[in-house]
Amino acid sequence: MKAAGGTAQGKIVFLHSSNEMYGADKILLEVIRALPDEDRSRCVVWLPDDVPTGQNSLSRALDAMEVSNEIVPMAVLRRRYLKVSGLGPLVARMSRTFIKLRATRPDVVYCTTSAMVLCLPMARLLRVKTIILHMQEIWSPREAGVLGLFARAARRIFCISNAAKDSLPKQLKERADLLVNAHQDNKTTLVPVSVDPQPLRFVVASRWNAWKGHTPLLAAWDTEFCPGELVIMGGPPAVGTGVDVQSLASRVRHSNRITIVGEVDDISPHIDAADFLILPSEQPEPFGLVLLEAFARGRAVVATAAGGVVDIVSDGVDGELYPIGQPGALITSLKSLDRAAAVRMGANARTTYEKRFSIEAFRTRFQFLWAQEIVSVSPSRLNA
Repeated sequence: MKAAGGTAQGKIVFLHSSNEMYGADKILLEVIRALPDEDRSRCVVWLPDDVPTGQNSLSRALDAMEVSNEIVPMAVLRRRYLKVSGLGPLVARMSRTFIKLRATRPDVVYCTTSAMVLCLPMARLLRVKTIILHMQEIWSPREAGVLGLFARAARRIFCISNAAKDSLPKQLKERADLLVNAHQDNKTTLVPVSVDPQPLRFVVASRWNAWKGHTPLLAAWDTEFCPGELVIMGGPPAVGTGVDVQSLASRVRHSNRITIVGEVDDISPHIDAADFLILPSEQPEPFGLVLLEAFARGRAVVATAAGGVVDIVSDGVDGELYPIGQPGALITSLKSLDRAAAVRMGANARTTYEKRFSIEAFRTRFQFLWAQEIVSVSPSRLNA
């Protein structure tokens, strides 16, 4: 029997492609927190077994929330599986995923990223009642043509930005809803931007993927003009092509003004100690959750004007935007900043966060979409 506001008695299975604590990982936690209590108690999160264990940051967070989670041999779309040598292992993983889904008999299958789209047709074949894709990427036209075939099996698609939704094939947009990311304000006392006349301090926090822009960023510290102090957080990606940030940083002209912190559990203290956050991505960001983390702490950002970023940042108001693919424009933007701009835009950034990106707004929107989807497949409603 269906509980009021909840699902039937089957499991709610989340299929996730990483075990870290970056954007998609944090949003998964917020989705689970936003579920009705009776639904949260039936959640299980399947995490991949084909990435280095590392810190297992996400599984540790799930344990702290008392949410069931398992390391599972899943069919995750990764570059290495798309080579001839990887097709056999991928087919084997698809078979194992299908068998486990069939044994679990979930009422809901929730694929948290596009990397899990191979599992959508499996859920449809098994007649799972609710099948959701949470789209946290921007698809290229080629990806839309291929991934869109698998995504047709999803009943609903939640998109984190207009850029992500716009990249969907036309026939999928009809079942897509906008679910803009948000960030939890930890309610601690905000640290104001310093007004002391000292060099500006910048911070960057992301995986060291090849497209995240660390190379053009460090080039700015290799010019005669030194923008200020730079703190680099993050680390090499568990899968995919990375950049040797430490080696690059050691060779630039102003390497003495660069500090590499690496991966941390909480980036807030480093944002508090900075004047600006930089997001120098060389490909459009689907959203850019780290921007909200900076806004929540009252810090303005410097970022490329593409993808979901333009839905967040107002150029010259709460941040500085520059054209993507133009590293020289990044240097120009950094030269234009001063302490007065840091104070003014930082205050505006906090206002933007409070008005548009609070966790309360996210939960309200998610709960509306969740109730709408669950009610639509409720047997009692269908038989009414």
